[in-house]
Amino acid sequence: MSRKAFTPINLRGLELKNRFIKTATFEGMSSNGVPDDRLFNLHASMAANDVALTTVAYGAVNEDGLTHEDQMVIDDTATPHLKRLADAVHEKDGKICIQLTHCGYFSRSTRYQSKKPLGPSRTLNKYGIMKGRPYSKAMSHDDIVQTVADFARAALVSQRCGFDAVEVHMGHGYLLSQFLSPAINRRDDNYGGSLENRMRISLEIIDAIREEVGENFPILCKINLEDDFNNGFTIGDCIEAVQMLNVHGVDAVMLSGGFTSLTPFYLMRGELPIKEMVESEKNYLQKFALRFFGRTIIKKYEFRENFFFDQALQVRKTTKMPLVYVGGIISSQGVNEVMHAGFDMIAIGRALIAEPDFVKKMQENPDHRSPCDQCNKCVGYIDKKGIECVL
Repeated sequence: MSRKAFTPINLRGLELKNRFIKTATFEGMSSNGVPDDRLFNLHASMAANDVALTTVAYGAVNEDGLTHEDQMVIDDTATPHLKRLADAVHEKDGKICIQLTHCGYFSRSTRYQSKKPLGPSRTLNKYGIMKGRPYSKAMSHDDIVQTVADFARAALVSQRCGFDAVEVHMGHGYLLSQFLSPAINRRDDNYGGSLENRMRISLEIIDAIREEVGENFPILCKINLEDDFNNGFTIGDCIEAVQMLNVHGVDAVMLSGGFTSLTPFYLMRGELPIKEMVESEKNYLQKFALRFFGRTIIKKYEFRENFFFDQALQVRKTTKMPLVYVGGIISSQGVNEVMHAGFDMIAIGRALIAEPDFVKKMQENPDHRSPCDQCNKCVGYIDKKGIECVL
């Protein structure tokens, strides 16, 4: 087992006791935006089992950033919940991060300020058709300025509530990822066209957050290696984007992939949990569509251990900044491969859902392997009962 994986690392003054991060996987434990005890217990259990940094998933920076109603908006109304989350993790000697994001056009929420979902360009929003929100509105310059300010405010709220870091979500087909993808971003102003322009809103957000939180607070980013569709964000784009993030003082970049509205299982791989998704879906027409057309609409990607490794390694070879590997870590051997390739940290999702003590078990047993079989039923049931392993 890699000894490096269990050594401390310092991010802008934040001392992490090892290199393991609980990646942000949407928990589904905040009905109507109010987290229940399961969310606090989940993240406390990560800290209790030697995960150095646990990440609370999907903190919307404003109401327009909600994909649906059962997500937290990170503003002053969330302060009691955020403080309780931070305290729960700190009591178990862990550190806590929150993922800040905005859904862009990918929304079916009935809580919003803008009647139409906001995106870089006018786009069909299949996810929101049944909620009367079939098309997005191209964001105005004022919309962009307000969104940048909302990201910065959300980061400051999180810091004041005791969070140790924030993660800016630039991947998976949400707003900043939509700006990065030429297929979605068809703007002809300073926020579209070249990669420099498509990165502009993200870099403005990072700069605005830094101004609010000061110099002694880590900012992480999650970004796609690629979108995996025609005219999407590519590995070449990613390499250049990471260099820009480094220049703007980002403390670590997590390399992921996929686009929630178009290639959702590119970022997970494994089985398609169609039956479970149908059970969880509340809208009858969408239930029908999933039941009869789900396997046609949603592309399946075969799972293999460390499935993003080859692409992530291309980025690793071009920069010395801290990089976080994510994607298919299920064994000590997988950790060894990543650590030996020079990655600084490892983010884990499903293996920690299956075994909160996965990190401890790997340290104790160099041959340990997660029982997770990538059935993805945990994902299929998120909207029904929250994320949990069904094995």
